[in-house]
Amino acid sequence: MSAAGAPVLVVDGLTARPGTRELRRFWRAFVAEHPQVRAPRSRTRVAVLLIAAVLSGLGALVAALGMVSLLTREQGATPGEILTAAVVALLFSCALVILGRAAVHTGRRRMWPRQHWALARFGADNGFTYRPGPFLAGLPTRSYRGRLVQTRALRWATPAGRLIEWSDFEQDWGTSAYRHTQFGGWIRIGLSHPLPRIVLPPAKGDARALITENGPAQREPLEEDNLSFAPALLAEMKGWHVEIIDDVLLMTRSRDVVTTDPAEWSETLRVTAAVVDRLEERERRRAD
Repeated sequence: MSAAGAPVLVVDGLTARPGTRELRRFWRAFVAEHPQVRAPRSRTRVAVLLIAAVLSGLGALVAALGMVSLLTREQGATPGEILTAAVVALLFSCALVILGRAAVHTGRRRMWPRQHWALARFGADNGFTYRPGPFLAGLPTRSYRGRLVQTRALRWATPAGRLIEWSDFEQDWGTSAYRHTQFGGWIRIGLSHPLPRIVLPPAKGDARALITENGPAQREPLEEDNLSFAPALLAEMKGWHVEIIDDVLLMTRSRDVVTTDPAEWSETLRVTAAVVDRLEERERRRAD
């Protein structure tokens, strides 16, 4: 894969509409090979999140009505009573937003058979392997933060043996009293040798870092020419959170990377090719 002469992506599978019989044959074989795609845990989680969101909404409504009742009662209300009711309503409202978003994200991760068919065919047409997940990611995380799970992944090994992966993830973080699920996607590029851990925060955009632990991180601004990266390459990385963990360069963002949108894939592969080209150039100079 190269930025100058990157292979043309075959995207027919992403937009094709398989026949009913073909889709049924595919799904039977696919489920037999990847039984986890039925995702009973995901269905249960969506149901629990939706119930919790509804209860939070009812709690916010009751608190709001209570505050109105305090304001309109004849004997009036003390500032403490109004403040308490307002805080309770705000907390329930925040819980409603957080739980609702988590339910929507989790529901979207439960893909339909045709979407799996599209990604599997897209992978086969381009020499990628498709693993639907969910499965535990092989990245270091703080154990008390919860699990880091990949929900779908496409992988490719270059002719030189460099592993490249495009994947979506879910990560729980927080304490035993409060937990939150982070959703996002990454481009994972293998390096020829381990490097010190370095974090390049995004200059702008919606990128969000994974919560990882592998020794102290050296944090550098994205605008500087870190690791001999040319300014043009750093410009390609803007909007991504870039982190080096041992022999892996990880670019994460808060939006999914694995989609069925051909335009999204063209942009993702363009960025990947630019980064890989620069890495290979740097590694050649290092070897010389």
